[in-house]
Amino acid sequence: MVAAFRLHPSTMKPASFIAAFAVSSTVIAAPLEPKFRAVNVDTNIAIGYGVTTADIDGDAKLDIVLCDKSQIAWYRNPSWQKFVIAENLTKNDHVCVAAADIDGDGKAEIAVGAGWNPGDTVNSGAVFYLIPPSDRTQPWQSVQLPHEPTVHRMRWVKDWQGKSTLIVAPLHGRSNKDAQGAGVKIQRYTVPANPRDSWEVTTLNDSWHKTHNFDPIQWDEDPAHELLVGSREGAFVINWSRVHDGFEAIQVGSDENGGIGEIRLGKLNGTRRFVAGVSPMHGNQLVVFTPGNQPSTLPWNRIVLDESLVDGHALACGDLLGQGRDQIVVGWRAMGKPASVKVGIKLFTGIDDSGKKWRQTLIDDNTMACEDLCLADLDNDGKLDIIAAGRATRNVKVYWNESH
Repeated sequence: MVAAFRLHPSTMKPASFIAAFAVSSTVIAAPLEPKFRAVNVDTNIAIGYGVTTADIDGDAKLDIVLCDKSQIAWYRNPSWQKFVIAENLTKNDHVCVAAADIDGDGKAEIAVGAGWNPGDTVNSGAVFYLIPPSDRTQPWQSVQLPHEPTVHRMRWVKDWQGKSTLIVAPLHGRSNKDAQGAGVKIQRYTVPANPRDSWEVTTLNDSWHKTHNFDPIQWDEDPAHELLVGSREGAFVINWSRVHDGFEAIQVGSDENGGIGEIRLGKLNGTRRFVAGVSPMHGNQLVVFTPGNQPSTLPWNRIVLDESLVDGHALACGDLLGQGRDQIVVGWRAMGKPASVKVGIKLFTGIDDSGKKWRQTLIDDNTMACEDLCLADLDNDGKLDIIAAGRATRNVKVYWNESH
């Protein structure tokens, strides 16, 4: 049973929820000046649809995992030697990848989304689980799973029992035309003991049209991840802890300017949070949604931080500067634009607790047509680095965090 657009106060625990989001406009100490050193890891990729990090070989170091047009590859930390583990899983492009240690053995498991054709809302799409050989640098076996058309994003997340589960979100609903018709089926895949056996697939929500991205988050006090979803209708949280019959969806961000494409949760101060998004999908605006004086009043306030993005397509939130609060990293790719239109990555640093004032820093000036990015501490120095993949620039880069 799917229950959309329902807010259950008992699920959200209003008293603690409101206390945690007490509003402050205190000006904070001047943040560090960001300093990043960019290094190319690969300069010959095809598109670079998705990039993430995980420990693939069990050496306690985070490796880089890339979903490219026709390849799934990982780069070994710290040599960054490339290993292609799957190729041409479908005739159409690979489009997304999820990598995480789901069984506790110290080595990541990998799932892949492929069959990418957003114009085909009936027959496109594919989902695969990859089974590694003993030597994880060699090709992995693929197990094809059930899927909806236009598979677009996937993540490993923790369910209400603390078990890892795969969440997959298509771009469109089945048989949709011009974002009209059936809603997008956001689905949960339950991993069987033998991954070659049948996987149980459950629909968490099918209310929205065009869901471009989502972020597993801790929204309330239970151990399960909730899902922060960016859609044409706005920014939503799916609480799927099954406290109630069904899955609750609450709206935290409006559908102004065509909704939200990329989406991430960030921390303003203490436990007060914000939602960052690119608006609309592939859009020009970086926006944040922040709680007002009554945080239980939804949707939250919408603040535009930047309107100069050209095809915004990558987003992350994290404390790169050691502020005890999160900054925002956003990338844009300018796909299909003239060569004179610049691409790159920016960092936004909050300078007060209201979420209204941010400092903007250019991290990459026209050498990264950013298709995707993520944050991770690759060298274990306690500072988050930026890892990005570029479409037109055909590169994977690490921006080493040398801020002091």
